[in-house]
Amino acid sequence: MKFDVIQKNLTQFSIVWGLLCLLGVVFVGNALAEPSPEMINEAMRKTGLSRQEVLRLYEQRQNGSASNNPQEIEGNRQEPGRQNLNGIDDSKPGNSNPSLNGLNSEDIFEQRNIPGLVLPFQDELISADNMANEMADSPLGVSDYVPLFGQDFFSLDEGLFTPPTFGPVSEDYQLGVGDELVVDVWGAVEFRLSRLVDRDGSVILPQGGKIHCAGQTLQQVTTIILQKLGQAHSSIDTDGPDNNEDQGDTFVDVSLGSLRGIRVYVIGEITRPGSYELSSLSSILGALYAAGGPSETGTLRNVQLIRQGKEVASLDLYDYLLHGVRDGDRQLHDGDTILVPQRGATVFVEGEVNRPIRFEMKGNEGLADLFGFSGGFTAFAAPGTIHIQKVVPVSKRRSGQPDLLLIDVPFDADKMQPVDGVKLFLSDGSRIKVDAIDNRFENWVEVVGQVKQPGVYQHREGMSVGDLVTIAGGLWPDALTERAVIDRIEDDQSFTSRSFSLAGQLDGSKAPVLIQAMDKLQVFSSWNLKDRPHVQISGEVFEETSVEYRVGMTLRDLILKAGGLKQSADLSMIQINRLKMTSVASTDVEQRPNHTVDVIDVILDPDFLNLEQTILLNPHDRISIRKLPWWELQRTVTLGGEVFYPGVFSLERQDERISSVVARAGGLKPDAYLIGARIIRKQDGVGNIAIDLMKALSNPGSPYDLVLQNDDKLLIPAKMQTVKVIGEVGFPTSLVFENDRDIDYYVNRAGGYLEAADEDKSRVVWPNGMSLPNKGDSRVVAGSTIIVPLKAPETGKSKMETMTEITAILAGLATVWLVIDNTSN
Repeated sequence: MKFDVIQKNLTQFSIVWGLLCLLGVVFVGNALAEPSPEMINEAMRKTGLSRQEVLRLYEQRQNGSASNNPQEIEGNRQEPGRQNLNGIDDSKPGNSNPSLNGLNSEDIFEQRNIPGLVLPFQDELISADNMANEMADSPLGVSDYVPLFGQDFFSLDEGLFTPPTFGPVSEDYQLGVGDELVVDVWGAVEFRLSRLVDRDGSVILPQGGKIHCAGQTLQQVTTIILQKLGQAHSSIDTDGPDNNEDQGDTFVDVSLGSLRGIRVYVIGEITRPGSYELSSLSSILGALYAAGGPSETGTLRNVQLIRQGKEVASLDLYDYLLHGVRDGDRQLHDGDTILVPQRGATVFVEGEVNRPIRFEMKGNEGLADLFGFSGGFTAFAAPGTIHIQKVVPVSKRRSGQPDLLLIDVPFDADKMQPVDGVKLFLSDGSRIKVDAIDNRFENWVEVVGQVKQPGVYQHREGMSVGDLVTIAGGLWPDALTERAVIDRIEDDQSFTSRSFSLAGQLDGSKAPVLIQAMDKLQVFSSWNLKDRPHVQISGEVFEETSVEYRVGMTLRDLILKAGGLKQSADLSMIQINRLKMTSVASTDVEQRPNHTVDVIDVILDPDFLNLEQTILLNPHDRISIRKLPWWELQRTVTLGGEVFYPGVFSLERQDERISSVVARAGGLKPDAYLIGARIIRKQDGVGNIAIDLMKALSNPGSPYDLVLQNDDKLLIPAKMQTVKVIGEVGFPTSLVFENDRDIDYYVNRAGGYLEAADEDKSRVVWPNGMSLPNKGDSRVVAGSTIIVPLKAPETGKSKMETMTEITAILAGLATVWLVIDNTSN
């Protein structure tokens, strides 16, 4: 009993553990398949690449399935021979598998793309065919991520907020250890002193003594130095060179050379938290920029400067981004900490505002502040009612109550506040939408068709059809003046139509037809009411075409419109097929016309372009340019493999055969393997053709010596020495070829038939593609592949099921017989 419980617990644990592993694989796979926006931004910052370049590199990494390991590539390379029996059915006629001696053109195995079959040279051919198909679509889909206002500010170029290393320093700059103090003296006495502020925060000047600098401003240190040097040199002007009341002829200027570095700490919701060494002139913005700015969860509204454990300043980045105000951007001291707390309530404003984006809101800010952040309303905004989709805070949610609320707020756009004057505060996750005005306007009329300037025009009271045509630039010559149409929208929005004589409106012979607002005047073309006949040319021209017939068009004109005649055109066999109008236009329904087309034979002069006389065409003419009877460009075949001169050969005649082309290629090399020779024929999609090259070369002109077609590829491999055994055998392998051995011999050497093997369906596939079943006359040649398939599952009923059905039938018959017998008695 205990063993059963333990076994049950182990089974349950195995199931749970398998599900957890599956979920882990799915989770990790999804995480690797779709990088977050933060990952993409970080890659852009570190590499300097654009977003498109980063995504392209990621795509290559994800789709990079090709191995650079030669052993892996060689291991995946398929050997010649058929790998399975898909597509082979011995029950169909025509699949008799003769031996090599009985091979003829009717028994050729003519399928190239059969699953599992790999023939000599097939890998090279597939590689050449797929050379252009290397690009794949990106796995990254389109994201509905809405950016946060100000988030991209910290992805600008580096150095934006790095203080300059040259130029003057403000007088309120506080000196510290490491700052370089420069004292220039000129006038009656001239010298320059350069001193670094020592570890104890002071510098020593000749005749000035030790001066404490750390924590002092530049102005304070300058005053002390003037006093010290003034005591040693009476000629020094202690009021400075810019003072109008000169007290001496020696002047002193105190400035800073190289500045010290300070160590600050950036922590909290920051992209790259840590310790940073910055210039002593750096501010909060400079430190934030060095750390990559606040993260997706960090605030932009309350960046805190912590100094000696106390908050000494707070920076609202919206003040700077929207108004250029940097009041809170304090200069940093050594050891300062910048804290970026979590982001506050975030709302999304969409619709007709200038910045439809997410904004971070402070607790005392409402709709007016939000619309200020978003740049105000666009010209097409309808701010009378503001739609707010509000998310109920988690603490206030109740069972059975909705978690989302839709609130419509009447809004006064002039005062930028709700109509009731009550300030509405926005909770985290709220979505605010500003509608657009209706694009419907009514003071318009439209004219289309055969006027010079069709379009929409302003409607004026008392406007007539003639006025509108005049405003539209008048009519084109092909305008139909007999009739025009006005499509009208009535006050109840019903549609009506009115037609009238356009000529009568333009010449004043008819009473003016007034145009109402939203009317559409349609002026037709006279060609709208009748066909434009075409003429057509086909055959040996560069562009078979059909063009509109024009009065005076000639055969020469149509040939030129078709790009001219090809060199293969037969000038003595040009036919004009002309419609017999009297026959096809007949209204006699009692008798069918006997003759509807006249065929006119034309012999065209080779110099027809320069001759004055030419043939005029009629509407609906169809011209056929015939091809010269024996015109054909060179047909080519490709000969590859074990011949002395492989390459592309042009066929010398229509019936050139294999033996002739092989002879022109210099004959066969000593290592040529004739049994493996085959032809790949593109024509009519034939594909692979298994041939008997030995008989073809021994008996030129025989049925074995096939007539070659254009684009044929004749492939002759080198000698092969192995036989491959695959499928349901003990150990699928390749074996050394031995003469006069049958299929069973090689199968036995590969471990024999497995229990599930279908021995009757096993077969050998020769290297030329011919497939032979496992019969007594099935010969195995070098380079063959022996395939042992799996037995097909039984689809019929089992013996037990059959016996059960028979028993039920007999029992039913017995019952019926008893009923009949009882009825008879």
